[in-house]
Amino acid sequence: MSGAARMADDVEFIGMIAPQQYSEIIPPTGPVVDPPFAIAFAQAHEDAGFDRVLIGYFSSAPDGFIVASWVLQATARLGVLLAHRPGFVAPTVAARKLATLDQFSGGRLALHVISGGSDADQAKDGDFLDKASRYRRTDEYLDVLRRTWTATEPFDVDGEFYRVRRAYSAVRCVGQPHLPIYFGGSSDEAVAVSAKHADVYALWGEPLAEATAHIKEVKAAAATYGRTPRISLSTRPILAATDAEAWDRAYAILEQIRAQSPRSASGPAPENVGSQRLLAGGA
Repeated sequence: MSGAARMADDVEFIGMIAPQQYSEIIPPTGPVVDPPFAIAFAQAHEDAGFDRVLIGYFSSAPDGFIVASWVLQATARLGVLLAHRPGFVAPTVAARKLATLDQFSGGRLALHVISGGSDADQAKDGDFLDKASRYRRTDEYLDVLRRTWTATEPFDVDGEFYRVRRAYSAVRCVGQPHLPIYFGGSSDEAVAVSAKHADVYALWGEPLAEATAHIKEVKAAAATYGRTPRISLSTRPILAATDAEAWDRAYAILEQIRAQSPRSASGPAPENVGSQRLLAGGA
């Protein structure tokens, strides 16, 4: 997986790592937490010149904060984009955890906020809010998170989801005013929340016309807050010497996935809008 976030002439290349070897066509190999593999995977990205690597979030996956800490101490330059779902760690606590990790890494941390695109996956961690409520919570969460990073005096919060009294953090992010916030989600609710908070808006690769229209929508929403987010576009490149060979390879990969996971094609439709957009483009 790779992404490119553009601002002026600057482009970031973002990979994706995990603490266990697997992919759509490689069954999970080795222990669920394989420390040497995680280091080798991260160092391969660093040696290849990648700017960051995404550490994903799943209800059954190893803890991303610990994976990030392990990867950052084993690399010298590579940044980490840590996926995080609001609602499971209090925002004041998360702010201190993230700022502490950012300090130990020398400012190589960024946060990728995902409100949650599956009711079933959220429920596995005890979250039963509906989608609209999750985005309201994310909005409030990020308000508190950013305030914890930047407030010069203790502050109170009386919100729909969070109440704190005299919150204050002595630890701050390396970069000011705080570490970069990436935001994922393609629904109207996601665009609205990203407009207020996202330094980088992340979307998946779509047909160019659809991607262009969506980016314009995102930037227009952010402009109402006087903000101009960078854009991250995530794709899975399939490389070959010619277009024809690349398409042949793509279809071979598709057939291998179908052979290994025959039920995947008949599974339930995804709840998140981003996946729905991808399926529509693929169709």
